Amino acid sequence: MRMNMLPARFRMFAAVLAPACALVACGGGGDDAGNTNPSANATRERPQSFFAPVKGTPAEAAVKGMWSVPYNWPLIAVHAVLLPDGRVLTYGSKGDGTQGGSFIYDVWDGSGAPDAGHMTLPNGTGTDLFCSSQVLLPPASPSAGAGVFIAGGDVWNTSTNSTTNSPNNNSNVFSNSDNSVARGVNMNRSRWYSSSITLVNGETYIQGGSGGTDFPEIRGLNGQFRVLSSAGTGAFDFMYPRNFVAPDGRVFGFDSNGKMYYVVTTGAGSVTQIGQLAAPTGSDASAAMFRPGRILQFGGSSAGAQVIDITGGSPVVTPTNSLSSQRRLVNATVLANGHVLATGGSSVWNQLTGVNNSAEMWNPQTGQWTRGAEGTNARLYHGNALLLPDGSVLVAGGGASQAIAGPSGPLNNLNAEVYYPPYLFAADGTAAPRPSIVAAPDWWDIGKTITVDTAGAASISRVTLVKTGSATHSFNMDQRFLDLTFNGTGSRLAVQVPTRGADAPPGYYMMFVFNEAGVPSVAKIVRVGIAANPNPAVTPVLTPPAARTGTVGIGDSLSLSASDPNGDALTYSATALPPGLAIDASSGVISGTPTLAGSYNVVVSVSDGINAASASFVWTINNEVPLVLSALAMPAPAQVNGDATFSATATGLNPRYKWDFGDGSAETAWSSVGNAAHTYTRAGIFNVTL
Repeated sequence: MRMNMLPARFRMFAAVLAPACALVACGGGGDDAGNTNPSANATRERPQSFFAPVKGTPAEAAVKGMWSVPYNWPLIAVHAVLLPDGRVLTYGSKGDGTQGGSFIYDVWDGSGAPDAGHMTLPNGTGTDLFCSSQVLLPPASPSAGAGVFIAGGDVWNTSTNSTTNSPNNNSNVFSNSDNSVARGVNMNRSRWYSSSITLVNGETYIQGGSGGTDFPEIRGLNGQFRVLSSAGTGAFDFMYPRNFVAPDGRVFGFDSNGKMYYVVTTGAGSVTQIGQLAAPTGSDASAAMFRPGRILQFGGSSAGAQVIDITGGSPVVTPTNSLSSQRRLVNATVLANGHVLATGGSSVWNQLTGVNNSAEMWNPQTGQWTRGAEGTNARLYHGNALLLPDGSVLVAGGGASQAIAGPSGPLNNLNAEVYYPPYLFAADGTAAPRPSIVAAPDWWDIGKTITVDTAGAASISRVTLVKTGSATHSFNMDQRFLDLTFNGTGSRLAVQVPTRGADAPPGYYMMFVFNEAGVPSVAKIVRVGIAANPNPAVTPVLTPPAARTGTVGIGDSLSLSASDPNGDALTYSATALPPGLAIDASSGVISGTPTLAGSYNVVVSVSDGINAASASFVWTINNEVPLVLSALAMPAPAQVNGDATFSATATGLNPRYKWDFGDGSAETAWSSVGNAAHTYTRAGIFNVTL
């Protein structure tokens, strides 16, 4: 039925109930915690989501998208992380919306409406996670569990039951398997308002934060920390530096004052300042890497926007079209199609002045912004946004006290809204039919080619990859977007995994497939492993065959020799083969019996589904040589009961011989080797008449 006829209380998704069990003890603020077992649902499969907004869709939904109604949320989602099973981790306030990450955190099931399917759990670590930085750790192996690393945060004074507004050096890890948060090794610096990103080698780079401006540090794969003592970052603002993995593997970043820099993260590290953005961006601006090495920066101090291109030796900054208004405290979210969504913000910092609740979308191909539908609630300081696997965007948060510049603001948003982008709608405003991913590998290695089964692969127009989000304070620390190369045959796609480790740092990604109308599937969340070689060879190697000769009517075969540098399965093909010969696509063996003489310029190829190698050679097929048996010469005289030797000669291709004396004795077998001449000795000759 048409989506605008759905009843008002119709849920977005099929709700999944979480069983109620006893909680573990918490370190404080227990009254804010729920009563759901943190290990529940840890191993369950995430149900397939489907599009079904709660309210009727407007006629212009295919151009502007639409918003859901606001839903209750258990806390202010200052921090939000998309987990590998499609659930969402949020934290940052108490249950009443006041500041404090010492008490509770929440895991939303992600398969129901945003006001259902929550596990609100006690934080027993003793760490106030408020205004920390967080990133989803990459998987160490296909069997490894997932975790969210959380760096630092505020300090809560338990004796006065209040914040101290000061940094801590704690590290914590949320476990996706049992939903617990546990303390790790302390960092070398206290960090409040820092940034954390995943490097190509799987380590975590942590920079900035009050208390940690002097040097960044690295969290190794073993959970231990080391300071980059030769990479002093004290000249840069501490407040959530906007850092990205650059195409060459270094860290590129810029601070709130627009200072740009590169950081080398090996050894003791090094830092190089490489210029200044034309205008300070402000800590309330946002940015997103919308293609490898290309960053859209916008909001904050002005309505302007600019593209920072770091694909070359030095950053190239180019203005692009401006937003519809100045949006301070705006959030950038890369959508499933690679467009960048702006949500939240106002023209006056954290005030209801010049509020812009519209969803604005920037098109990388045109540089144009499209102003979309209007949400209900203003999202200002501590507002958040996160792309979900169904292609919609969870927009939540805003409020809770903040320590740097004044009160919490005009709203404490213990609620969330969902924005449905235009790509989910048909022209008439109904939900657009979506393609689907039937099967795909869970684990991806850089450089490999993988197979994806879809419903209607022949109509698939695009395959994209979006890193799962980890967002706070107008910055999604780990999101990035890639278009993937693919070929489709029937219902099966051959898809090229990114070939450069810096383009797709290890971690969790959402893969979307699009139909010809530009409608995305529900994503499959996949794991990209830590690459032993971050820039592997991807093209198969084929040994060129030597020139070859054959003859009409004589069977022949040739085995091709090929290998793939990253172990992909190979498929063989050949063109211009001599008639009568054919190639086995899986083994690479060419065999058959030639039927027509000639000189054939054969081209043989091998492919992993995306990358191919070819070689050519000449295969000459000669005509059949007529077989002519010469008259037999008289044998030499032989004694009675002695041996007699008979000789025969013939012309032709590899003639073989057999003898029949016509005296009742059995004829001989064919000679085993072809030759122009043949002799046969018959023992014990007597009474023979020739």
